[in-house]
Amino acid sequence: MMLLQSLLLAYAQYNVTAINATNETVTMRCVGYGKKAVAAAKDAELSAIRTLLFEGVTNTRYTMPLISEDRLTVEAKFRKFFDDFYNGGYKDFIESSVVAVPFGKNDLKQKCIVLDVCVRVPQLRRYLENKDIIRKFGL
Repeated sequence: MMLLQSLLLAYAQYNVTAINATNETVTMRCVGYGKKAVAAAKDAELSAIRTLLFEGVTNTRYTMPLISEDRLTVEAKFRKFFDDFYNGGYKDFIESSVVAVPFGKNDLKQKCIVLDVCVRVPQLRRYLENKDIIRKFGL
C-alpha cells in the first residue's frame, strides 16, 4: 500500500497556476487536498515548492525547474534533507500564503483549499546550492 502511495505521489500533477512573477518571487494559485484545513494548506504550499523544484512554472522566468534530475532519484539521494525540508523547512521561502477559496468540498466532493502562495525563488536556489542539492549557477 505504501509503495502504491509513493508511486502515485511521484507522478501526481500539481494543481498550480502562475499568477505573478518578479525577479525575486513567483506567486502561484495552488489547490491543496486534505482531511483538515491545515493539512490541505500544507499540501498546497508543498505543491508550489515541488512545482518550482521539479517542474518549473510556465509563463514565468522560472519555466525551468530548479532541480533538473528526476524527483524520485533526488529525493532518495538526499532523503534526510527532503524529510526536514518538507516537514517545515520549506516555509522559510514562502513569503505569503493567502486563502483564495476557503477549505471545503469541491465538485468531486474532495476536501480542498485554494491558496495564493508567493515563493522567494532566488533564496530557495541559494539554499539548495549551499546544501549541495544543486550546482551553483554558472558552474
